[in-house]
Amino acid sequence: MSPGMSPLFLFLFLFTCILNENWAFHIHYHFRPSLSLASSASASPSLDLTPSTSPEAPGRALLERIDQLILSPLLTDDQSTSQPSPLLYRRKILENIHRDHERDVRWAKAASLPFEREAEDENTDKCNRIQYEYIEDATINTAIAIRTNKSTPLLHENEIELLRRACESYWNRPLDEGNETLGKSSFTYQRKGNSEAHLSDIVKYTRQFNNEISSLVNELLLNRVYPWVHEAYLSKEEDANHFQLYVYDSLFIRYNATESNIPLGNGGGGSQERNAGAGQPLHRDLGYVSVNIMLNPQHEFEGGGTFFENQLLPVVQAGIKSEEMQPLKPLGPGHALAHFSNIRHAGAATYSGVRDILVIFLAATEKKKIQATYPSRLRRVPRWECNARMKSTARSYCSECSNIQDQIKCRILHHRLAIDQLFDDGEAWHYMGMALMDYHDHLALSSGSSSCNDVLVSANLTEVPCALELAVSSLNEAVKHTPCDGRLYNNLGIASERLLEHYLNVNSVQSNSSMEQLGEKIQSAYRKSITVHSECRQMGCDVGSDYASACLNFGLHLSKLDMFLDAVNVLSRVVPPSSDSSAMHDNEMDSEAWARQRVINDATSLLAFCKRQIENPSLCH
Repeated sequence: MSPGMSPLFLFLFLFTCILNENWAFHIHYHFRPSLSLASSASASPSLDLTPSTSPEAPGRALLERIDQLILSPLLTDDQSTSQPSPLLYRRKILENIHRDHERDVRWAKAASLPFEREAEDENTDKCNRIQYEYIEDATINTAIAIRTNKSTPLLHENEIELLRRACESYWNRPLDEGNETLGKSSFTYQRKGNSEAHLSDIVKYTRQFNNEISSLVNELLLNRVYPWVHEAYLSKEEDANHFQLYVYDSLFIRYNATESNIPLGNGGGGSQERNAGAGQPLHRDLGYVSVNIMLNPQHEFEGGGTFFENQLLPVVQAGIKSEEMQPLKPLGPGHALAHFSNIRHAGAATYSGVRDILVIFLAATEKKKIQATYPSRLRRVPRWECNARMKSTARSYCSECSNIQDQIKCRILHHRLAIDQLFDDGEAWHYMGMALMDYHDHLALSSGSSSCNDVLVSANLTEVPCALELAVSSLNEAVKHTPCDGRLYNNLGIASERLLEHYLNVNSVQSNSSMEQLGEKIQSAYRKSITVHSECRQMGCDVGSDYASACLNFGLHLSKLDMFLDAVNVLSRVVPPSSDSSAMHDNEMDSEAWARQRVINDATSLLAFCKRQIENPSLCH
């Protein structure tokens, strides 16, 4: 490290790798998730955790090494008192999966929205079947969504008007009508300019006046949405006739660009100020298939649409940028776009006007007649849902463990089991890699040494690989399955840099060429993170804080190598000119803008340090 480097930057180096594990899940869309899970005849939860067939032999070997290091006593159902906290055991995790699935099914049945019919209704008008097309992005030559054809919208003009009026009435309802107890929003991403209302709440609210909305929603779901999604997606799953679709959640969403006036420049600062727009960040939905219905015409707003992360594959793999790459939209009001919920996507920014959509998140559960055939066992939970729940509940569930080490092991186990459900889930590999980094840090703190060797000796683990090495290997495996995740590349750069510093500190037997290759991989990871986030911003995705974090981390790495000019070039991407006065006060920012501004402030300090080194080279010696 160069003289004069503030300890603050070492803290930032670790702080900015924090990852939100609450986003649901991802499956590479070249493969369809399997709904089927084997279930035993016993009354206790029994999920098929046999690893799915995969050509990824290196990944399988890596899982064995992780099991050897950490998880071997936790992958059994033995809960003897001599073992760690019972909360860590697979059986407990699976019990929670079944419990949460049953809870959500009960909630859905208690709501005002119908489930898919268990048997096809003979009165269903097959002539009115929804026609659709697969959307194949020209840049990646694969289908990423389906879209209703022009001749068969899901909603007609008069129906759209009826639903929008009902939603406006719900939003404007007096609070003294006794309806303040209606379900409040559980939308994950709250942001200025976004408004939403649950479809089930609107149906309940309007029933006090008439059943017009209730009848329309039943018609929409039973005769249009369910048959469409069943044909396009569910019918292609293993044991498809064992499951029925239901609405996990459904939201009217309004993106109001006027109310979302958040200044953006180079990653969150800068002299140029424009409307950030109203939208959603890159995320994964909790569900099986997401249906997005357009409710107002394109001439009423600018921007919008759904951008899929893997549209960036040509950019990441070959550096090819295509003019054809744009967020995807339905063909017009009443038309819909549908996709697997687990594909990472964003609501591209609406820059002007107001955009209204109805989003329906569909899930699947076992039919009653199938359950009746096997009365002694619990309802089967779809494999993709097990995968999603294992990841999304890892932190909250594991916080109940009695000590920090058990909590971290519990998180690793959750993501390890999620991978068993869907081996090609890059997000699970990503999260497991970050948990392994935390495990190494905990052992290092306990042993008083950051050296992998010292940590292993203190933990009596001299015959197994270092957790930090396993973390980097897990993140590299994640890249194979989610090659367009900018956060992943940022965290891979951080983890790889720490591993390189470890090798240097312990006089590793690694060859000079191996060390050089690792150094090149660090810089490549940071560059890819910056590239991906930059392209996402061009598509209207709000990734400002992630982009700024990647630039800060890369700039810090370069400054530690005394590459101050390169560091200045990187940091200048996100640091506003000194004359800029567009920064917002804390009380004017949403959480995303606040996080971005905090990173920019730190990047500003690092940039000033690097410039001083350039102006006075003697400080470097």
